[in-house]
Amino acid sequence: MTRPDRTCIFIVEDEPAFSKAALHVLESKNFVNLHAFESGEACLEKLNMQPEIVLLDYNLGADRLNGLEVLKILKKRLPQTQVIFLSAVESLEVATNTINHGAYDYVVKGETAFERVKNLMRRIVFENQIKKENLNLRRSRKIVYSIILVLLAAIAALTILQLS
Repeated sequence: MTRPDRTCIFIVEDEPAFSKAALHVLESKNFVNLHAFESGEACLEKLNMQPEIVLLDYNLGADRLNGLEVLKILKKRLPQTQVIFLSAVESLEVATNTINHGAYDYVVKGETAFERVKNLMRRIVFENQIKKENLNLRRSRKIVYSIILVLLAAIAALTILQLS
């Protein structure tokens, strides 16, 4: 059995049936840290949970922030969070606009939408793991270089002491 994936994922969808379907699909792929919101405002109130991925609808109801507005606020507060739009809006202009404002991808709701979203999420999780490993390697390299410099300084000091 595959280990549970604890990546914090927000689902922002105003249609409860679609939200439940998204939750079900992601749970079936062992994502266990899922949080669903019916509005962008509710999502933004919980950004302290530091979501790594946000699955975001474009149209979130009348008199509410739309997905693009949510994206702009979210990216200002948590620029490292990846946002995937999952929307019924089939507009190249809307999709391009969301990507230009920092969305990872834009998926149109349809037969293969959930499969595409699952693949995108797996790619994001993999990319995040690689980024963390690279950061850890850079930190380790700095520590090793510091130790080498200290050792070289100690050798130089001992050599000077022996020569005098």
